[in-house]
Amino acid sequence: MQRAGSSGKTNPGTLRLKALGPDCYTQEGQSRSHGSSCPFRKTWPKATDYTRRTISKSFQRTRPNQGRAGGRRARAILVKKKDELELKGPLDGHFKHEVKRTVINVINNAVTCGLTQKQSCEIFGIAPRKFRRWANPKPVKPRTAWNKTLAHERDVIEAAAWEPELIGKPVSHIFVHGHESGKFFASLSTVYRILKAKNMVEPRKHWHRITPYVSAHALLGEGFSLLCYDGTQFKTDTGIIVWAIPVMILPQRYLLHIGHSINGISAGDLTQSIKEAYALLPEHLTVKLVAHSDRGSAMKASSTKQTIKELLGAPVHFGRPHTPDDQAWIEAFIKTLKYHRDAPRSFKLVDDILQWLTRVPDIYNNDPHSSLSYVTPLQALSGQKEVILNQRKQNLAVARLLRYTAWKAGRFSLLPAASEVVMQPA
Repeated sequence: MQRAGSSGKTNPGTLRLKALGPDCYTQEGQSRSHGSSCPFRKTWPKATDYTRRTISKSFQRTRPNQGRAGGRRARAILVKKKDELELKGPLDGHFKHEVKRTVINVINNAVTCGLTQKQSCEIFGIAPRKFRRWANPKPVKPRTAWNKTLAHERDVIEAAAWEPELIGKPVSHIFVHGHESGKFFASLSTVYRILKAKNMVEPRKHWHRITPYVSAHALLGEGFSLLCYDGTQFKTDTGIIVWAIPVMILPQRYLLHIGHSINGISAGDLTQSIKEAYALLPEHLTVKLVAHSDRGSAMKASSTKQTIKELLGAPVHFGRPHTPDDQAWIEAFIKTLKYHRDAPRSFKLVDDILQWLTRVPDIYNNDPHSSLSYVTPLQALSGQKEVILNQRKQNLAVARLLRYTAWKAGRFSLLPAASEVVMQPA
């Protein structure tokens, strides 16, 4: 009767152990030879004085920790270096050779510190295949264009540039000479490139304004008065166009006169409006007076410039082309002229437009203006601006004193009597 869990067959491992003896063992080891059959196995005597090497547990714990610490340092270095190179996101596109060499060195150092190449590339944002292509670039084979100019052609082009009739001429003349004479056939860019390589092309001169532009603001800062004028059109309901020609004096922004013309503006209409406005000027403003306008056709007419020069004794100062900001004062007034709160929405007749143009000077000159610190142009022209502004400052100071006194006394609602403090109207 057999024991449970055992068969009647003999274990082949036991038979092999009996055949080989206790002093021999196989290469695979006795523990793995049970149940396996192998026709040939290498055997050798078992060493009796063999001592198994032991590794301390502290050393076993230290080595993985050191590897993890090195990986963290390598990751930090990769991220920091990418920020220094100002590289954002994945590295797509083309980069300079210096950037490529820096990326290769940083990733190789990270691999040395314990990271794999794939991990380093993922952290840096570059595909591993692209990194390997950068690290081992293919040799560049020198290529020569099939249409490259030959040596004797370049010599002929250089010799043509030294011909007496072509010295000092543009490169285009040498290009045309080559085709007409049949000495060489090359494009204009090729001729230019060959001569430039020989330093035979004179650098192009960039002409700059000899005297810089003097703005109207600079003239006002120097104490000049500016006589500004411009033209704008109004249209009646029947389609008749009426041109308005406002004339203003700066820096007071006083509107002197608004001339008009029907269906067009000429140099005569403009000069007539300027003469009528000049007659209304105070005498003290005519000493340093300069006319300023844009570059309209009527403004640039020779008769207009001559008339203004004889009238003011100074040439006309023009704004820069296509720069309406140089005459912003008159442009802002034109907007006020068309969209003032009292301006009619439409004009049935020409007389309606003329009546509105007649009313505007009185309305505009008596309205407080923001650029004049809310003093009217009429007050500014009469010299009352500084007096009014100083009086306003004094009134504000007195009002602050009254509020402080009421706050200190604890009586916010009870102010001192009006007879105690005299406030002047401004």
